[in-house]
Amino acid sequence: MTLSWYFVAIVSLRLFSALLCGAVIGFEREKREKKAGIRTHCLVALGAAIFAIVSKYGFIGSDADTARVAANVVTGVSFLGAGVIFMRNRSVSGLTTAAGIWSVSAVGLAVGCGLYIVGVVGTVGMFLCQHVIYKPLRKIEGHTPRQVQAKIAAGEENLEAFIAVVREIDHEVTIQSLTKNPDGTIDIVVDIRSSEDPVIDIYEFMKLHPYVLQMNI
Repeated sequence: MTLSWYFVAIVSLRLFSALLCGAVIGFEREKREKKAGIRTHCLVALGAAIFAIVSKYGFIGSDADTARVAANVVTGVSFLGAGVIFMRNRSVSGLTTAAGIWSVSAVGLAVGCGLYIVGVVGTVGMFLCQHVIYKPLRKIEGHTPRQVQAKIAAGEENLEAFIAVVREIDHEVTIQSLTKNPDGTIDIVVDIRSSEDPVIDIYEFMKLHPYVLQMNI
């Protein structure tokens, strides 16, 4: 294929569009403090678009089966999605993010092939699934507890203060485990349920409550 400014413009438009679609989905995940955020979704969408363009234009004039490139993108991204799924205390989390990564690769492939309508509508559909209908579904399905792990400074008053603060979020907070360490510090694991699905800023929380030495959500 002869390189032309028209071709460069088309390719650039497709790559930028894929990047933008990935950013839209990634922003929603980033806002919910998920492991895979804007950069991950942008890279997946951009990479899929590049593969689609290579598949469409890179093998012109050859007998190669160009559909294999797209097929292998689907398989490869599945392994990437599996990396954000993890199990803790018999509960599985990360499935929605993994499905989003897999779907955003499809958006990248669509845009990379020039199917802008498919890519845009797919992005809107993903955003609706992950953000708009999220709260209504949570009300129907019930509220999945969010597990919080923390290390509290020595002293019963610090433990009581931490539990009191957590109960401001969830009046029926469940304490899963409580371990007193040899140095006097206390490891605590609690489950928080809230209809508002609270997003806890770990650094801000520890700044406001200095007796919390470590925290993980």
